[in-house]
Parts: sequence; structure tokens; C-alpha cells
Amino acid sequence: MPEKPSESQTLKPAAVAGMPRAQDLGRMAMAKIAALAIEPTPQIYELWFRYFQGDPEIKAAIDAHAGVLDETACYKFYKRFLSETARGDAIRTISDHIQQAISDLAHTIDSVKSMTSDYGGSLNGVSEKIRNAATLEDLGEAVSAIVEDTRMMLEKNQSLEFELTNSSTQVAELKKNLDNVRKEALTDGLTGLSNRKAFDKQIRDWIDDADAGGGKLCLVMIDIDHFKSFNDTYGHQVGDQVLRLVARTLVDGIKGGDFAARFGGEEFAIILPNTPLSGAERVADSLRRAVENKEVVNKSNNKSLGRITFSGGIAEYVQGESIASLIDRADAALYAAKHSGRNRIKSAGP
Repeated sequence: MPEKPSESQTLKPAAVAGMPRAQDLGRMAMAKIAALAIEPTPQIYELWFRYFQGDPEIKAAIDAHAGVLDETACYKFYKRFLSETARGDAIRTISDHIQQAISDLAHTIDSVKSMTSDYGGSLNGVSEKIRNAATLEDLGEAVSAIVEDTRMMLEKNQSLEFELTNSSTQVAELKKNLDNVRKEALTDGLTGLSNRKAFDKQIRDWIDDADAGGGKLCLVMIDIDHFKSFNDTYGHQVGDQVLRLVARTLVDGIKGGDFAARFGGEEFAIILPNTPLSGAERVADSLRRAVENKEVVNKSNNKSLGRITFSGGIAEYVQGESIASLIDRADAALYAAKHSGRNRIKSAGP
């Protein structure tokens, strides 16, 4: 196999003063992607563009990476630094808009207070004129003043009511957008399941509940069998289809009170609250059989690609145990299932 050109041979930009131009950074990014022999998707391109641009966090993480810089590793870096950054920017933008909407509301309310105060002062003045009226003309002028002030009050009130309605609608829409962004921050973009961040929060909350109430809780770790070879054979798009198929099967096969998440890569996690080990074994094996019975079809040509399976490991929470220990025991059971033939479920000892 011919030796790959070194980075200095393939990535040398045109000589420019100071920071390389965008064209040079783009060429460097594309050359690096070609050298790694991975598909130049927009996400991968953005990652390497930001790397050569000198993003300190991205550069430090990639430079310290000890493993192979393949497509999976690059996507992990993208999700870690860039997708989270985008969500953070969205949250900050919405937060700024909410602050502005609240300021507008406060201004409108102040206007209502000022208008009410002015109207009250006007009524006091007219009342004084009525008391001191000596002729019908004086009384008529006082009544006309009341009519005119009331008309102006109604006009201003309608305008302020419109402003308040608009502001309330704007705040409601911004709140909805913020809720969506928060939800996206806890959701895996590919499968629609909860992501690792959501998993970490959920298991922490439920373990606290189990400690407080002495309830049962089981963790099931799942890994798709031979996923890498399947992915390499049929491509990442079909691999993504498999991940979504497994995710849907998990969601369809658990109760509403249970929790499924994409733990990372082709690994999934299910938390079963108020469930003893025997119950978790039945649930996990039912899910295993459901996945085994699914046929993978290439959507581009409707050709059958066969069936997939997964292996699973279960651990029942022990009072006072750390989350890391619970995950380690479930992982150990998962690897035992892999080593004993795959497409099976194993349970961990305490």
C-alpha cells in the first residue's frame, strides 16, 4: 500500500500574512478529509475548517485523540463541540428575545399606569369644574371634557390592549421555541431517543428515588451485534436506518414509565424503575426477539439486507451503589453476552 502523504505535504496552504484566508482554510479542511478517506459531509467539513481556523477546544481535543481519526470519531467531535455550541447559541438568542419582550411588556404596563393616573387626574379636575359651575355653559364644558377624555382613554386602551396581546403572543412563542431547544438538547438527533445527557439526569433522579423509597431499579445496556461490519458493508445511511429501527423497536416495546436512550454509537440503555431483575430479564428478552424478527430493507432499492440482532446486559441497582458501578456491571454482563455467542441477554451479579 502506498504511503499516505504527510500532513505537511497535503495541507500546506498558500502563503498569506497572518490568519489563512477562508479559501485556504477550506482547502486545508478538504485535504485533511481526503487524507483520512472519509466522506466530506457538511458536519465533517465544518469540524476540520474550525480545526484549521484554530478553535482551541476542537484543536486540543483532536490533537490529544489517541485512537483512529475515522468518520465515527469525527462525528463525535462535531457533536461534542459544534452541535452543542449551536444549541447554546440558539438558547442565548431566544433568551435575549424574551428579555426584550419582557421589557416591552413592562413598558406597556407603565403606559397603562400613566394613562390611568392621567385619566384619574382629569376626572378630579372635571369634578371640581362641575362643583363650581355657575351656568349651563360651564356645566356643558365640563361634560364635554369628560366625553373627550373618555374617548381618548378608550382609544389609548385599545392600542395598549393590542400591544399587550402582541407581547403575550410573542412571549408564548418564544417560550415554545425555548422548550423545543431544551428538548433538542436532550434528544439524539438521529434516532429521536433521549441522548446520553438525558440518560445521566434520569438515572441520577431515579436512583435518588430508589434510595429514598427502597424501590427496585434495573439498567439494561444493549449493543447491536456486528454493527461495524454491517455499516462498512452497506454504508452509513443503511447503518443509520438500522439504528433508527432498533430505537423504534425499543420505544414500542417498553412501558410508558420506562426510559430508553441512545448511550453512544450503536449502544443503547434502558432504565426500568420499580422493576426487579426477573422482570427486567423478561423485558430485555422480549425486545431482543422483537429486533431479531425485524427485516432490514434498503430503502433505495427495496432489497432485503437480512436481519439484525443485539446483545444485552442487565444489572439491578444495589442500595448505595454508584451510578458508575451500576453501568459497569451492566456493561460487563453485556460483554459476557457478546462473548458467549451474541443475540442473548446476560444478567450481572451484585
